[in-house]
Amino acid sequence: MLTESEIRHIIAKGEGTRIEFKEAQLGVPDSFYDTVVSFLNKEGGIILLGLTDDGVVLGLDDANLMQLKQDIVTSLNNPDVINPPYALPIRDVNYDKHSLLYLHVPISSLVHKHAGVIFDRENDSDFRVTEDRQISEIYFRKRQNFSETQIFPNLKMENLNLEVFDKVRKLIASINSTHPWLTSSNERILRDVHFLRKDFNTGEEGLTLAAALVFGKDETIGSILPAYKLDVMVRRENLDRWDDRLPPLRTNLIDSYIKVLDFVKSKWPEKFFIEGAQRIDLRELIFRELVANVIIHREYNTALASEIIIYKDRVVAKNPNKPRFTGPLDLKTFSAEPKNPNIRRFFSELNWADEIGSGVKNINKYLHYYAPGATPSFIEDDPFITTIPMTVEPIGHRVDMIVGLAQLNNVQLTEQKLNNLKNIPLNLELKEMDDENLLAIKLVKLWKEKSEELHKIRFRINNNIQLEQLEKVGSWIEKSGELLKKRGRILLSTLLLTLEPIRLEELAAILEYKSKERYRDDYVKPLKDNNLISYTVHGQPNDPNQAYVITQRGIDFIGGNQI
Repeated sequence: MLTESEIRHIIAKGEGTRIEFKEAQLGVPDSFYDTVVSFLNKEGGIILLGLTDDGVVLGLDDANLMQLKQDIVTSLNNPDVINPPYALPIRDVNYDKHSLLYLHVPISSLVHKHAGVIFDRENDSDFRVTEDRQISEIYFRKRQNFSETQIFPNLKMENLNLEVFDKVRKLIASINSTHPWLTSSNERILRDVHFLRKDFNTGEEGLTLAAALVFGKDETIGSILPAYKLDVMVRRENLDRWDDRLPPLRTNLIDSYIKVLDFVKSKWPEKFFIEGAQRIDLRELIFRELVANVIIHREYNTALASEIIIYKDRVVAKNPNKPRFTGPLDLKTFSAEPKNPNIRRFFSELNWADEIGSGVKNINKYLHYYAPGATPSFIEDDPFITTIPMTVEPIGHRVDMIVGLAQLNNVQLTEQKLNNLKNIPLNLELKEMDDENLLAIKLVKLWKEKSEELHKIRFRINNNIQLEQLEKVGSWIEKSGELLKKRGRILLSTLLLTLEPIRLEELAAILEYKSKERYRDDYVKPLKDNNLISYTVHGQPNDPNQAYVITQRGIDFIGGNQI
């Protein structure tokens, strides 16, 4: 369920290439389907119904919501409206006491039409594509972005493993005894998920790379993708090699998923959680999402292998990827896009994958119940890196060291802020360090490195400090002078002071700034602009009750974790 803050964030961004507002006061406007098609054809996007183009919230009549949803669902599945049809979940959301409808439209691997017309997206507008050159460019763009749709004319049904089709039917029968695939031909199944498709631009028709990956014999997969493999290993004692591993997997994705999930689960104890009336196996849920993401969202036309590495305290997955940007996903605001949408849709039929982006959100949601205080990280790059901490080492007794580095005292921080600081997870690579002097040196260097990724933060430290020098210094306040320059100390102090909401005037007074405006511009604004701290009253910077509070990103920064 979307929160009000997520909706507020979308509205604040306004209409653009990937955001569209529709009033829908008199029903579903015809232009709605133009936008759905343009999003499917371009980069995907979000549609909110119940707003003007300028983002003014009108809301929708609750009595008409069900009819609106039914009309949209029916039309999305009607080839006379959207062709090829594309089913999408439609969510009710409440914002500022108004009812709205929300659709997340992913980028599709196919070219779609509304009422026989191809639409593309430019800025905040949908436009008709009628020229042959423009149509060819869209098809070319799809082929470049989605290697799973590549047609192999010489790939035939005899190159597929019939036993996998039988296995798929058994898996589906266990969850849906009336599913049409139970009585469908193998060819029908392939066509339903576009593994057997026709390129209407070239006239070419045949089985795709996705068909080979999901249903292919091992020798078929090896012939098409000779470098493809998935490595899963345990590195708990022998960090340079491995303690245990699965034989490198070069088989179909169905068997790969089952084998990898069983192996990863076997390395961690069970833990259950009651949600409503349902008893949830947290280990199953967390790793199901991880393994599905590794298999579904990798780039297969590459010589690099996918890796899942199991350590004593975490699981790290590295996946070949065509990044759309580089950097960490913001778990509150990110908009997920499928790397292999047809494979994802196939996996969803088996209940192995849910809505786009649900894997990341479910890992983030349920990991806390398995390992309280743990926060996963997802780094969009090549490779895409997922880190799931399975145990957490809080700052705990090291709190005096960090407070001393900031040159603050327990009165300034208050008991609640100190407790919050003690519970912040420490970077897992630092937790084995018993020597606090060495830990402090490593931590301030991490702060400096992470600040270099940010705009106008410039966390300043004394680069040449040696362990021997620091051991000769007395208190942590004195050691702070050896490790941190003034700018680094003030930035750290500001983060610690915002562990509970605090007003700008209080911040400036504690840090002895006569000009709160200068302090705000030099320190508070860069921290806020980089989402390390935020307003407590969003959208109203001049509210008389306005204060600042640290964000999850700021908490991760203090602990030396990925931000």
